[in-house]
Amino acid sequence: MSESQQPVLSRTQTSADYGSTIRTESPRRPTFIPIEYPRRYSKMAHGTLSGHEAQNRLQRLEYFLNVLNQMCIGFITIYISYLTLRTGLSGTGLHAWLVTIGFSFFMAEGVMIHYGGNVLTNGYKRQTKTTIHWVLLTLGGGCGASGALIKMIQKGFLLQSTHGRLGMTAFVLCILAMSSGLAALFSGRIKKLITPLLNKTFHNFLGFACFVIALVTQYYGYQTGYFKSRSETDFQILMKCLTLISLVLSSYGPMKALYQKCKNISQQF
Repeated sequence: MSESQQPVLSRTQTSADYGSTIRTESPRRPTFIPIEYPRRYSKMAHGTLSGHEAQNRLQRLEYFLNVLNQMCIGFITIYISYLTLRTGLSGTGLHAWLVTIGFSFFMAEGVMIHYGGNVLTNGYKRQTKTTIHWVLLTLGGGCGASGALIKMIQKGFLLQSTHGRLGMTAFVLCILAMSSGLAALFSGRIKKLITPLLNKTFHNFLGFACFVIALVTQYYGYQTGYFKSRSETDFQILMKCLTLISLVLSSYGPMKALYQKCKNISQQF
């Protein structure tokens, strides 16, 4: 190769020496720092955040009221059990203990099983909740109906007081609610006669009506001679207030479920 044909090496060409420890610095280039502008939230995003915050506050309020309700139920059950067990479970004492355990405890807990604000069963699966619901309402209906039947037999089914008449009404509704519960359990088999939605709605209505009448009966029970002779007037007022608070707070969940079912029925028909 002649000298005219040899390649010309430029002085500006960067050569790499892999055996050297000296690094060749590249010429500095201007760097640009990105300027971050403040984030702007649209009205829709702000409304969504406000909606979630309001929902969380409502959920915390429901949890608090449910804990308060559990305390009321526990106090009523423990005190009536103490009062009746101390004086002996016979006659009116047995009647008072059975209806309190059945309606004020088992049935109150049973109607709140599927309620989302129930702190005791909120983490359970729906099938587990349904099983607990059946167990509690079977125990509650059995104890409550037995307690009411004992008093009706004692009085010869001649009940003249408000407490007695409401108790007989609660007894009848309890039997009907338990019968409709069996129909709701086998709603898939009798769907040709009545739709499962109508069947379960009817069962929920009867059960809720039975629970309300039963606790109103409990309220008037504190005015009977049995309770007056064993407690002071201030304590009678306290028990009435706790029973009404338990009635109102326990009814919130079933009323929501019943309203939703009635809404679904109106959409179908």
